[in-house]
Amino acid sequence: MGDISEAIMIHKTEIASFVTTYLAQFPDEAGTTKLFAGFLGRNGQSALFSRKNFDGHITTSAFIINDSYSEILLLKHKSLNRWLQPGGHVEGDESLLLSALREAHEETGIPVNELHNIPAFPDAALPFDIDSHYIPANPKKMEDGHYHHDLRYLFVYRGDGNITFNADESTGLKWVKFTELTDDDTFGAVIRKINAFLYPSTPSAIKQG
Repeated sequence: MGDISEAIMIHKTEIASFVTTYLAQFPDEAGTTKLFAGFLGRNGQSALFSRKNFDGHITTSAFIINDSYSEILLLKHKSLNRWLQPGGHVEGDESLLLSALREAHEETGIPVNELHNIPAFPDAALPFDIDSHYIPANPKKMEDGHYHHDLRYLFVYRGDGNITFNADESTGLKWVKFTELTDDDTFGAVIRKINAFLYPSTPSAIKQG
């Protein structure tokens, strides 16, 4: 079987246009997206999503917030031993948005119809956030250290509270108040971004819940 990236229908030109539109909306993130832009410049279509590409590859993830816009859902990642949002590799998905939804469903059990996208752009296919982060080498998987270029989508959860975690991927799950994460090294910046987007008239305000 060929590499899964061969079947992915998301094209490099489309992703490059995402970055241009994204930076027009968030110009202060030019520095933080520089790694991703360089990755796109160096790699062709077939390498963008390939797990065998240790220059890096594109992933997707989901920021899931409650319907009072005051808490975010986090999972305790099994191999990294860190609290993170649901997410992972693109696997033949028709769009990056659908990839993020699939990952969210697989890792939390939440039906996709209970996750409602909150787009930052008229085109809902564009990610709410872009982040490049280093993944250490994993000798057990024979993987060198590499970057994940994560395209992240924002969803509000409207369901019955029946949420679980996939024991193959995670060891725990919890809702965390925005107020507990505003100064967090991992989530502080994105929590402030979410609040600035949801409450543009008072961008520094953090929803108390």
